[in-house]
Amino acid sequence: MCVSASSCVDMGESMEFTKEFWKRINWRKVWLFLGFLGLIAVRVFRFPEIPGGVNQDGAMSAVDAAALVKYGTDRFGTWLPAHFRAWGYGQMSVLLAYLTTPFIRIFGLTKLAMRLPILLASLAGAGGVYGIVKRIFGEKEGMAVLLFLAVNPWHFMQSRWALDCNLFPHMFVLGVCFLVGSLQKKKNLYLSMLFFALCMYCYGVSFYMVPFFLLTVCALLLVQKKVSWKEAFFCLLIYLGIAWPIYGTMLINFMKWETVKLPFVTMEYFEGSIRSGDILFFSEHPGSQLISNFRSLVNVVFLQKDDLLWNSIKGFGTLYRCSTPFVFLGALWVINSAFREKETTRKIGCQLLLCYWIFAFLTGLLINSVNVNRINIIFYIHIIFAAVGIYWVVRKWKPTLYLILLTYAIQSAMFFHSYFTDWAESIDHAFYGDFVEALDYAKEQNCDYYYITPDTQYQGSWNVSEILTLFVFDIDARYFQGATDNWENKQIPYWDRFRYVNPPEASELSGWNVACIIPTSEAYHFSADTFQITSFGDYTVVISKALE
Repeated sequence: MCVSASSCVDMGESMEFTKEFWKRINWRKVWLFLGFLGLIAVRVFRFPEIPGGVNQDGAMSAVDAAALVKYGTDRFGTWLPAHFRAWGYGQMSVLLAYLTTPFIRIFGLTKLAMRLPILLASLAGAGGVYGIVKRIFGEKEGMAVLLFLAVNPWHFMQSRWALDCNLFPHMFVLGVCFLVGSLQKKKNLYLSMLFFALCMYCYGVSFYMVPFFLLTVCALLLVQKKVSWKEAFFCLLIYLGIAWPIYGTMLINFMKWETVKLPFVTMEYFEGSIRSGDILFFSEHPGSQLISNFRSLVNVVFLQKDDLLWNSIKGFGTLYRCSTPFVFLGALWVINSAFREKETTRKIGCQLLLCYWIFAFLTGLLINSVNVNRINIIFYIHIIFAAVGIYWVVRKWKPTLYLILLTYAIQSAMFFHSYFTDWAESIDHAFYGDFVEALDYAKEQNCDYYYITPDTQYQGSWNVSEILTLFVFDIDARYFQGATDNWENKQIPYWDRFRYVNPPEASELSGWNVACIIPTSEAYHFSADTFQITSFGDYTVVISKALE
């Protein structure tokens, strides 16, 4: 009750101000902000601690990035390569490493620096998907896809560990986002070419998809007079102006020409490669291989059967298995809109999405026995289909909203619980967590010599042991190449100091300043009376100090 007339007036004015304030709030922007905030929050929780350990491909990309930071070369000394030699028998795309360089300059050669670029690229990809759906269908549909992305297993899992090929879908979807945006603002057309060109430095599979997608889209837009021949020509110049070094590298290796070194890039010839055997065109039995490829594609993408540990968690699939009907429903809606929609932006936008889907599917058929990371290009378009399918169902039958929300809330809670508990323990083992801990400990001892087991991934296969050692020890690229000047004040050449073989007999090591990293099952060969023995799960560090 008011004590005076003036206080009643003041209270009334305050209430009116409060009502007006709440009316002025743009709730759609608030919900959009909260959606992005939630998507980011779950991806940075316990990042980069989980996944535990270090994946060998991520370590290799980071080691080459560290060499680029110091010397402008990869770890082998190749100046600004357009494609990495990597394992030698199988090369590696370079974009992830180049994106990692500023973070290594800031944080050093660490798991944070290694994994931060793919996390940021994933967030950018999520923004790209939101932009696509909002421009084609509307803001509400955009919010639906953002919420779906926030809890999507595939998008979450790939955003937290560094793998070069996982950049491909993010660069591609950003290209599609600007391509759709060009239907309203022409300058976006040229920005899209930047991202489509960067795709070529993400994954070799892009050569079988991106050029053909762009040619088809170009013809489509020319016929509908959405681009002119002049604009198409400028797009070609932008695309080739960025992508020609990687095309040049592929041509050099196909023709077996000599390496070409320019002031700003090196197009290297690689003597050995086994990756061409992963493509249908190079199969010895293309007919049976095509059938096998189709079966793998259906199992991985549509049936969402369990894949490799680091790609999916058992029982959840890539999009949650209950999403498959929504994917097909959304696909039908897009197909219908691509041919019958009267509104121009939505019609052409759906045609672009349909082209994306077709070429992603065909790419999956070309890759032998695909797994999740090999067919990662298809999941964004399926996420878009699922989200618009869900929105269509909710719009037709509003009570289904609560059932759908409850279903995904339960599955998401179960997924995230599994990810941060049981799965986290399993992936630590798969990503050599014990071995990395042993390396960290051995590094602190600053020994003259290291015998490091070659049996980390396969028996006698020392490549993984070496690349993880290079990462953990932060070994200088020029020291790795043979120089011995002032690296940790030791003048011992790299190949003498680090030996990726099982150690000799214990009696031969006595008196040497040496550390041995061996499987714990082999530690019984060494006596605690003579050696300092420290175990880290599956691996043990055995240290023999030099005699005084």
